[in-house]
Amino acid sequence: THVETENGSLARLPEFYRLEEEEGGGAKWIPVAEDEVPAETGLVGYGFTPPPAAPPEPYVTPEDPASCWKTPGPVAGPFRAELGDGSVVTYYWYRFADQPALLNADLTDAEREAMQGKVELLHRDWSIDGEYLAPPERGELAALDPALIVTPPEGLEIGYVPIVTRQELGR
Repeated sequence: THVETENGSLARLPEFYRLEEEEGGGAKWIPVAEDEVPAETGLVGYGFTPPPAAPPEPYVTPEDPASCWKTPGPVAGPFRAELGDGSVVTYYWYRFADQPALLNADLTDAEREAMQGKVELLHRDWSIDGEYLAPPERGELAALDPALIVTPPEGLEIGYVPIVTRQELGR
């Protein structure tokens, strides 16, 4: 049977079949109703469940002390946030110009420091609830998990950003 949904047509496949011999040799599977299934087969009421999946391994950034995650490294942390999807993130506060993504962006020290200055201006002058871009003419803005909106430690409000270094299944 076919069922129409807002996402298109879905097919519902029969659960039970029997093998019938065809004239001239061969056989084919024919769908049958549940009430036609012999009780001695034990098939009615039997459920097939997938084996339990192993919990996913945590996503973890490199631990090598010489990596960009550790040198120059964060200035505060670790902190944790429990997300709406059931996962937990561990994050640290990095000076904007010293975050790993920028250390690997083929920028000179001068270019990174220029970016640092601009970010500090934004942090000083823009509030979290201000509107700085025109709203979209069509579509909707993405929603963020409220747990991702974090407050910097005292003294790190300007020029510092939170960087997630681990995400794992919540306990």
